[in-house]
Parts: sequence; C-alpha cells; structure tokens
Amino acid sequence: MKPTLPVPEAADLVSVVIPTRNRWTLLSRALASVLAQEGVALEVLVVDDGSTDATADLGAEADERITYLRNDPALGVARARNRGIQEARGKWVAFLDDDDFWAPTKLRSQLLACAAEGAVFSYTGLVSVDPTLSRRKVSLPTRSVGLERRLLAMNAIGSPSSVMVQRSVLEEVGGFDPAFSVLADWDLYIRIAASGKGALCEAPLTAYLNHATNMHLDADSALEEFRRLRVKHEALARSAGVTVGGKAWWEWLASALRRSGHRFRGAALFLWVAIRFGHPSSVARATGTLAGDKLSRGARKIWPSRTEQPDGSLPEANWVDAFVEERRSASRR
Repeated sequence: MKPTLPVPEAADLVSVVIPTRNRWTLLSRALASVLAQEGVALEVLVVDDGSTDATADLGAEADERITYLRNDPALGVARARNRGIQEARGKWVAFLDDDDFWAPTKLRSQLLACAAEGAVFSYTGLVSVDPTLSRRKVSLPTRSVGLERRLLAMNAIGSPSSVMVQRSVLEEVGGFDPAFSVLADWDLYIRIAASGKGALCEAPLTAYLNHATNMHLDADSALEEFRRLRVKHEALARSAGVTVGGKAWWEWLASALRRSGHRFRGAALFLWVAIRFGHPSSVARATGTLAGDKLSRGARKIWPSRTEQPDGSLPEANWVDAFVEERRSASRR
C-alpha cells in the first residue's frame, strides 16, 4: 500500500511559475500535472512570453487557480520567470518549464522536506522522457550536504522544474539574472544556496522532456554564458577553494555539442576532459561521439554514473506511466 503523507500547513501556499512561448500543446500537459497536485494549496502563474499560438486563449478558459500574464514583446525566459515571482502571492515559488511535468505528490513532498529540515529551498530527482513520453533514465539528486560548494563547480541540481524556493529568498537574491538564459538556473542556484539550507527529495518527482528544441542543446550560448558566470562567481569560488566549472560541467557541454550535431567538437572536448581530469570513460565517449552511441553506452556500463539509472525503471518513476495513461484516457472522453 502506498504510504500516506501528512498534509502541509494551509498557510504554505505555493505559487507555480510557468514561462511559455508558442508551446500550447506542451503547456496544457504541464498545467494538468500542476492542477493534479495532491494535498497542497497553490496558484499558477502562466507567463506568456510573446506567444503567437493559442496560448493567449488560456485567459478565457482557465481554471480559477490560474493567472495568465503576458509579455509583449517577448523578454526572455529569465525575465518571464521574474515576472511570475513579482506577481506571486505564495510563501513558496515553484518553477515548471512548459515542456516538463510533475508527479502528483511533488509539491507536497517538497513542503514536508523543507519543514522537516528547516530549509528555504528544495529540489527533486528527475526522470528523463523522450517525445513519446517513454522513460529513459532517472537522475538522482545530489545530496544537500556541501551543496553550496558543489554548485560552484557544476549545476548540481539540474532543471528548474524540480526546484521550489521561499519567495522571500528569491526577492532577497534578486531572482533570475537576465544576463543569462541557458545557465540562468545555475546562476540562481549558486545564490540561493548561499542564502540558506536546501532539502532534497530523492524520488524522481519531476519529468524532464528531451526533445530537439531543448534550450540546453545550445552549447555555444552555454559556453559564452559560462565565461560570464565564472567571472561573476570567481571571488566566491576562490574563497571556497573551488574552480567554477568542474569535470561534470565540461562533460555536460561535450554531450550538448554531440546532441546538437557538433560531433567533432564534442569528441575533442571529451578527450580534453579525459586528459584534464584523468577520467578514462571520457575517451570512450569521445570515440562514441564520432563512431556512434554504442561505445558511449558501453562506457557508461563500465564506468556507471552514481547519479543515473539506465532506463528510468525505478519504481518511484512509475507515476509517469500513470500520468500519461490518464492524459490519454481524458483525450478519449
């Protein structure tokens, strides 16, 4: 029998901020997962960043918990999220990208974790899904002990869709920095982790959709933003004895280059990682980048990542299948 979680305090209103632009079909799925949250009081702030599709119709047919906001012209994802923060009424703010979706216990689990640990923000594990919504892998969250230091070396939290933060903390640190886009979340995490304790929810309660238009595939923009991020946090990293951008960051960038079609640049960067950090699996990944994914998958089997399961088969991720089936049933009614 599934364990029953206590209901959080009613005063813990959660404001869910969803930035969107020309993705009505994906947005409708994200909204369904938010409105299905169990045992939590919430409001939903959809920030339409200059859409030209049916997104604007949301204002006429929205659930009463949804507030529709529009930027015209588009101002970018960082400013769209900041608009949501400014309009939020909740004690907590949770972010959801319009192409991702949540388990029904996601927000409640985070509220309970924060209450138990006296934390000002929380993050969950991730289950990656492909465009057919088939589960591909589960990424386990990094532990909260020492998180502030690890965040200087890499984005140790991942997608903003997994994150919930006290609104007062977001206001204190100034929200998302509009100077960043691809790395805006990483920059924010560094600042909120310096402001208070984080609480992790180990279960993969956030589904992250991998598809051709993922922002993280823009490797050139990510590299340009990384240079600015390194300068911005250089003093903090020096005091912590850390270099901004460790092995995991450079491997992420190499993978982004490979997935975006820049195979030779990705392979070269994997080789550099192997030499710089003495990591043998990066040699196989470099070869796999040039010759195909089989070698790369083989390297992962020989040198498995501590934070990943190969196919998203953990029982805690079964909610994805249930959510997808419910959506299909609803569409047939």
